[in-house]
Amino acid sequence: MPEHPNRLLVLVAAVALATVVVAGCAAGPPAAGSPVGAVGFLDAVIAQSPLEDGQALVTLPASMSGSNLLVAVAMGDGPGPGEVNAEAQHTHLIDSAGHLWNQREHHIVFGSIIDVYTAPANGREQGSTLSSELIIKGGDEGHCLTVLAYRNGRFHSTTSRNGNFGIPQLMQDAPAGADVLTAFGDGRENTPATPVTGFRPLNILPVDGGPRGDRDLYQLNRLDPPGSWPGGGMLTGNLAPQASGYWGLVNINITPAS
Repeated sequence: MPEHPNRLLVLVAAVALATVVVAGCAAGPPAAGSPVGAVGFLDAVIAQSPLEDGQALVTLPASMSGSNLLVAVAMGDGPGPGEVNAEAQHTHLIDSAGHLWNQREHHIVFGSIIDVYTAPANGREQGSTLSSELIIKGGDEGHCLTVLAYRNGRFHSTTSRNGNFGIPQLMQDAPAGADVLTAFGDGRENTPATPVTGFRPLNILPVDGGPRGDRDLYQLNRLDPPGSWPGGGMLTGNLAPQASGYWGLVNINITPAS
């Protein structure tokens, strides 16, 4: 996002001064061996780093064993228009189990980024680690990582838009049985967003740069229950609050593999 000079990093109380790792998902993690929906959702894990120069690291739990598809969503801050390395931010994944990650979306939100990756499972999920780091390390604002596992999932598509002010929303068509994730980034308003009906927050990272800094928000919402969409037109995004002049949305659509 565009930066202000002499930014003072003051993280909100909900964000610890260390990498935060929280297992589970907004809908509650299912028991191992109990996949949810036709996509066979198994579990999700999240991590947050309060600084750009830190790593967001997760350890994949036993509940992800038997998966066929992993999905990773990484979000973070970067130089905005008019700054050095403007809109050049990227994430980099480090995987102890050697999964073959394919970047499906690199979405720029006025400098900040929403990156979406998928990888086929390789049977080495349990206990393996995955971390994300930002290529351009300003050190002043954080980033987050979410990893989800599916037993019968297939990457279908992404949809996206950026906007200025108002209520961030995006209409799309989604196939029956799809699981849908909505990634939201705002570079001036860090109040956690209330998602549209049928979605629940999964990973929320609000960052406060102080009186002369930005108030960034990185939030991932997910369909609840997973894989429950009946098909057709779908409204995604937020109900509140009003967004700033720098926001973006990305939908990630996972459909049944068989």
